[in-house]
Amino acid sequence: MDKGFIKLSRSFFDNKIWQAARAFSECEAWIDLIQAARFEASPTTSRIGCYEVTWERGQYPASNRFLAKKWGRSEQWVKSFLGKLKREKMITTDNSQGINVITLVNFEKYNGEVMENPPNNPPCNSPNQLIDGNLQELVTHLVTQQVTHLLKEQPTSNPNNKKEENIKETTPNGVAKKDAAKAATLTRKNSFYQSLIPYVGKYPKNMIRAFFDYWSELNKSETKMRYELEKTWELPKRLATWASKERMPAKPATDIGVVLNNNSPDKYDSPQERKWEERWNK
Repeated sequence: MDKGFIKLSRSFFDNKIWQAARAFSECEAWIDLIQAARFEASPTTSRIGCYEVTWERGQYPASNRFLAKKWGRSEQWVKSFLGKLKREKMITTDNSQGINVITLVNFEKYNGEVMENPPNNPPCNSPNQLIDGNLQELVTHLVTQQVTHLLKEQPTSNPNNKKEENIKETTPNGVAKKDAAKAATLTRKNSFYQSLIPYVGKYPKNMIRAFFDYWSELNKSETKMRYELEKTWELPKRLATWASKERMPAKPATDIGVVLNNNSPDKYDSPQERKWEERWNK
C-alpha cells in the first residue's frame, strides 16, 4: 500500500541538528546519500582531484575516505555499508572515471513528481521528496538526541550566574564545533611532530625539541599553532635558521633509528634531556 510522501526541504540538511558532529547510523547515511545525489535532470561535469568526473540525476561521486570523514565513521564501516546497499540492490557503484560514482537504483521513487508550486513559491524552492518510511521518526530522534546531550552538558544549577554568552557555548552545535576544532589542531600538531623526526639525525635532539615546542604553541582559541600564523613556511629553511641562531651546525646524516632507539645511560647530558627523550619516543 502506497503511503505517499512527506516533503523535506533541502535546507534541513544545513540545520545544526543535522550538521552536529556525530557518527551516522546506517539510516542517516542512507538519507544523506539520497539528499546528496544529483537532483537536476541534466548531467554535470566537475574536476575532482585530478579527474574530470561526469554524473547524472540520482548519482553521487564520493570516495570511501570522503564518506568516512563526512559520516564520522571508519573507511571499513563505509565499505561494509555500501556493500550491504549493493547486495540489497539499492545502489550500484562505478569507478571507471577514477572516482567512485554511486548510483541510487530507485532514485525516482524517492524523488517523485513535485506538485505545482503556488505563485508565491518559485520553482527553485521545490523541496526534495523522500519516501515516507521512518523519516519523521528519524527527525524526532535527532532533535531528542541533541536536546538530551544539551541537558547532560549543562549543570543543574548555576551558582556563578554566568552570562548568556557562556550558555551559548554549551549548545550542542557550539560544543561540537569547539571540540572538533581542537581535535583537528591536535591532529595537525602530531603531524608537525612527525615531520621533524627525519631531522633528528641532522640536528641535535635538544634543538629539535626546542624548535617543536616553540613553533607548536597554540593560540588562545586552540585553533592554530604558532607556525601556522606565519605568512611563509619552509621547514628545512626554518630549521637551518634556528640552528644558525643557536650556532649548531648540521651533523652528517646518521641512522635515525639508532638515534631514536639508543637508550644507553651515558648519552644523556642531564635528567631533563632524558625526560625529553622519553617524550619524543612516545
